[in-house]
Amino acid sequence: MQIRRFRAPDMRQAIRKVRDAVGPDAVILSNQRLPTGEIEIVAALDYDGSLPSSMTSKRSSTPRSEQYADPSVDYLERIERAKQQTPPQPQPYSEKAPETQFEMPPLSDDKEDPVVEEALSIRNSESAKQLRDMELELKSVRAMLEQRQHAEGRTETKENTVELRAREKLKGLGLSGFVVSRLIDDIDLKGREDDWNRLLAHLADYIPVRSSSSELKGCIAFMGPTGVGKTTTIGKIAAQHVLKHGSEGVVLITTDTYRIAAHEQLRTFGRILNVPVEVVNEYSDLNEVLAKYANYSLVLVDTAGMNPRDSNLERQLLMMKRARASLKKLLVLPCTSQRQVLKTVVDVYSQVQLDGCVLSKLDESASLGEAISVVIEEGLPVVYIADGQRIPDDIEPARAHNLISRAVYTAEHYSQLYGSLKYGS
Repeated sequence: MQIRRFRAPDMRQAIRKVRDAVGPDAVILSNQRLPTGEIEIVAALDYDGSLPSSMTSKRSSTPRSEQYADPSVDYLERIERAKQQTPPQPQPYSEKAPETQFEMPPLSDDKEDPVVEEALSIRNSESAKQLRDMELELKSVRAMLEQRQHAEGRTETKENTVELRAREKLKGLGLSGFVVSRLIDDIDLKGREDDWNRLLAHLADYIPVRSSSSELKGCIAFMGPTGVGKTTTIGKIAAQHVLKHGSEGVVLITTDTYRIAAHEQLRTFGRILNVPVEVVNEYSDLNEVLAKYANYSLVLVDTAGMNPRDSNLERQLLMMKRARASLKKLLVLPCTSQRQVLKTVVDVYSQVQLDGCVLSKLDESASLGEAISVVIEEGLPVVYIADGQRIPDDIEPARAHNLISRAVYTAEHYSQLYGSLKYGS
C-alpha cells in the first residue's frame, strides 16, 4: 500500500490534487488543518484495509472529537468495525480495489457540491470577519495613497509649470542652457511674483566683475578681433583720465602695423588729448617701449585686431606672452557676436593669461545673454562695459546688477520692436 500526503489552501483544491496525482482509486485515510492554515490529506493507493501503525496509535490516543473534522471519518470507522466483526475473506486476485475502500468523491465544478461545501465550512466566521476587515483596511489605504498621489501630481505639475515659465524667460535674455539650468537648480521657485527678481539677483551674483572705486592705472593692453572697439575703448579711458588728472603721465602705444594707417586713429586721440603716441614695429621692442614709460601712471596699449584663424595672430600672442609682467591684458568682447564666436575668441586669447575683459557695443546688441553666459562659463572678469561711440561718456566700470538690468531692458525693448515690425503696428 502506497501512502501520500497532499496539501492545499482548502479542501476543494486538496481533493483535486489527490485526484490528479493518484486517480479515482485513491482512498482518503485522514485530513486535517495545519497550523499554517492549509488542509492536509493522507491518501492511499492499493488500499488493503489496514491502517498504518502511526495513524492507528494516533487515533487511539486522540479523543474522538479531535480526531477528524471530515465525513471520511465515518467511512474509516466503518472499515475498522468491519475488520473487528467479520474476518476478511480471501478474494481472487483483481486489480480492482476492495469494496470497503473509500472511493474518491467525484470532483464537481458546482460550488454547491456537498463535499466541497462541507470542506469550505472549515473556515469559521471569525476568519471571514478578519478577511472583511482586511479588505476594508486595504481599501482605506488605497484611497489614501491615491489621494496623496493626486495631490503630489498637482504639486509637481504646478512646479513644472513655474519652472518652465522661468526657463523661457531666462532663455529670452539670451542665456545659455548651462547658465539657465544652474540658476533653476540653485533657486527654490515658489510660484510667487518675486521669483523673477530672485533669479535675476542670483544671476548677477554669477557674473565675475573686477572693478573698484579706484581708477584704472598701470600698463594695460587691449586685445581682440578686428572691429570690436579696442581703439575707441582706449580713447574713452584716456580721455576720462586726462579730464580728471591732466595729460601728464598718460601715453598711448600701438602694435598694429599690419593695416595701412592703422595707428592714425590713435595718433588723432593723442593730438586731441595732448599725450604721446608710440608705435611698436619690427624695428622696436614692446618691452623697451614699456620700460621707457615705466614711471607713467597710465600706459594704454592698442594691439592689432585679428580673428582667431589669422596666421599672424600667433605672432601677436607671442609678443604679449614675452611682455613685462606688469602689463595687464584685457580682452574686448562685442555683445553683438554669437555665443560660440565669443567662446572661440576667449579660448584663443586665453593663451596670454587674460586679466579680464571689456564688453563693448551694448547699444548695438539685441541680446546681452550670450556675452553674459560666456563670461560666467569662462570665469572671465568684466572690467568695463562700453555702450556707444561718444568719447569719453559711453564707458563705465562694470557692475553686475547694472549689467543684468541692461540685459532685461534690451530683451524687452527688442521684443516690443520685433512685435511692432511683425504685426505692422
